[in-house]
Amino acid sequence: MPLSPAQRKGVFTALKIAVTLALFWLIASKLDLSDITARLRSADPVGLCAATALIFVQLVLNSERWRRLLQMDHVTLPYRLSFRFYLEAMFFNQALPGAVGGDVMRVYRVKRFCASVGQAVTSVLLDRITGLIGLCVLIAIGLPMLIQRTGDQSILTGFLLIGLAGLIGIGAVILIARQSEQGWGGRIREFIVRLSRLFVRLISHPRDAVRILSLALGTHLTIVLTAYISAQALGLPFSYGDCLIIVPTSILIATLPISLGGWGVREGAMAAGFALIGGDAGGAVALSIVMGLEILTVGLIGGIVWFLSGATRVEADALTLVEKGE
Repeated sequence: MPLSPAQRKGVFTALKIAVTLALFWLIASKLDLSDITARLRSADPVGLCAATALIFVQLVLNSERWRRLLQMDHVTLPYRLSFRFYLEAMFFNQALPGAVGGDVMRVYRVKRFCASVGQAVTSVLLDRITGLIGLCVLIAIGLPMLIQRTGDQSILTGFLLIGLAGLIGIGAVILIARQSEQGWGGRIREFIVRLSRLFVRLISHPRDAVRILSLALGTHLTIVLTAYISAQALGLPFSYGDCLIIVPTSILIATLPISLGGWGVREGAMAAGFALIGGDAGGAVALSIVMGLEILTVGLIGGIVWFLSGATRVEADALTLVEKGE
């Protein structure tokens, strides 16, 4: 008997919990937990507060990027609402077990400004895509420093292969954008063609594309600064350059939907990354945990904003149903 959407969602969530716990167990078995705990206890609260405040700077940049993408698709969303919806989304990213809780919330909030739900979904997906492109550009910027630190030229080969795959993907998007929205595939085809056309429209206007990419880069550079300040608060000898080399790649790896909120995956990636350049793996795990808690703190503030904004029970129920796939 096939599982219902809700049952499948439950199975996937259980698997993510298992993977998260397994990853933390593996990390704990390899590192000195007492050292990690001591670093967390002795952290400078002023530095941690400053790092947490920087997450709001990231929100400012992300909100403006999303607003501009909506504007490009002829949707007018006041900036204050763009910021508020993004802040609320951070709460739902933490509160719901799925990987897209915040995205679903943004779609639900912005759809009343759009001509259709599909247009709202397109805006959120394109926002995700442009953020990912900005992250990959930042990884490329840090690549020469990584090769210099490790002396491993094979890293360049791997990155070039990934870059080639990205170019092939862009070419495929351009070809899809030239197709008709009508035909085999129905609504899914219509949505994919529409998303492709919007992406092609963006890259066809260099001025807009540069602004969007600059906002994405600004976001990720601020994340690196957040990591650096958090490292200083923990007394870790990581430089801003060290964080620039390792943190963007760790964030990219943590986006893999195999654990809850990237927990466990992010810690493993940070430990391996900083160890690769001669850093303290245990300190890297402590840094990753602190960054996760900082994000959680801002997410809780987003939850308070959502609750005080007059959100109804119907909105919460609708979001839950979408998350369950019903």
